[in-house]
Amino acid sequence: MLKTLLAGLALAAATFMAGSASAQDTGKAWDPKITDTDYVLGKADAPVTMLEFASFTCPHCAAFSNDVLPQIEKAYVDTGKVKIVFRQFPLNGLDLRAGMMARCAPREQYFNIAKVLFQTQQSWAMASDPIGALAQIGGMAGLPKDKFDACLADNSVADGIVNGMQAAQTEYQVDATPTFVIEGEKVAGENSFDSFKAIFDRKLAEKGVATN
Repeated sequence: MLKTLLAGLALAAATFMAGSASAQDTGKAWDPKITDTDYVLGKADAPVTMLEFASFTCPHCAAFSNDVLPQIEKAYVDTGKVKIVFRQFPLNGLDLRAGMMARCAPREQYFNIAKVLFQTQQSWAMASDPIGALAQIGGMAGLPKDKFDACLADNSVADGIVNGMQAAQTEYQVDATPTFVIEGEKVAGENSFDSFKAIFDRKLAEKGVATN
């Protein structure tokens, strides 16, 4: 079953799917469709929402997480102005398994695991035994080896991630990582903090929220 999911993952990653227009195009209020299964950084009532579609093996995603995200957290997330919804967009089987491990660990550890995966990306992704390296990261986050093995064998976990990836393709035409959607506005690729700041400030101003 996992082989079938991986085959579907490869097909989905190679196929651009036409989807619905964004809220920015239609003029309708944007609905990010946040559910209890999402992983959210920031306050639930933050006026601006950003979706982040990222791959754990993507160097540009690592650069965002390591260099830009801390600045966004300090200036916008910690101040209650922006919340970030992280949605994995796996590009390969190893990436998929990294996300499965992160999901199976204690939920409160998810973002800590994500940050470690990005900070040590070259180490675990290029290791002679990358699955073993992922198991070590999971172990440090409270996921013992037996539960790690069970997690990677759980098709429902893999299926949930792949379904989320396909939804991103359908709803936002995501075909590369990182891709961000800020209040319905799609922003593709690696961007500087100043680029995000300009968009956040504009979106906050549109909602009548002071940026200083």
